[in-house]
Amino acid sequence: MNHRQPATDLTTVLDGDHRELERLCTELELGQGSPENRKDLADHLIGALVRHTVAEEPYLDGAGDLAEADGLMRQLEGAGPQETRFERLLGGLIRTVRRHVRDEGPEAVARIRRDWSPDRRGELGRELVEAREAAATLPHPGLADRMPQADQLRPGPGFVDRVRGALDPASGGTTTAG
Repeated sequence: MNHRQPATDLTTVLDGDHRELERLCTELELGQGSPENRKDLADHLIGALVRHTVAEEPYLDGAGDLAEADGLMRQLEGAGPQETRFERLLGGLIRTVRRHVRDEGPEAVARIRRDWSPDRRGELGRELVEAREAAATLPHPGLADRMPQADQLRPGPGFVDRVRGALDPASGGTTTAG
């Protein structure tokens, strides 16, 4: 009998994240579009990677690629698309994301499959999906009284922290990486 995992199984959600990250990296590597469009796509990659990081970090050993990516994202969020460092930083981020998708990500997914029952993985996956859906409407705790809701998850300086804070209010929008 072919038992199919539900779409909300945590491992299915994380595998989907890996596919989306890989797709975004490939699109950026094609180098098409104006510098502003590339910056928008890079910001989309950053948002997707932060969402994925918040979901997967609890299941990874040590800092690894996601911590390295965090530092690159923070530098990249402040770089304009016309700056020479933009493409250098973006290339570094793409390499780091690909290394994670190839090496760390599958290891974390295998660990989750080994350590948690299908029911527990389904529960964790549903919680993750619900948190992601809610994050789009929740203000960052440190910004709620100072920034219009429509602007709270827009790219720019502090974007990594705002996305992280919206997804994981316990983090307060900060990380230990950096």
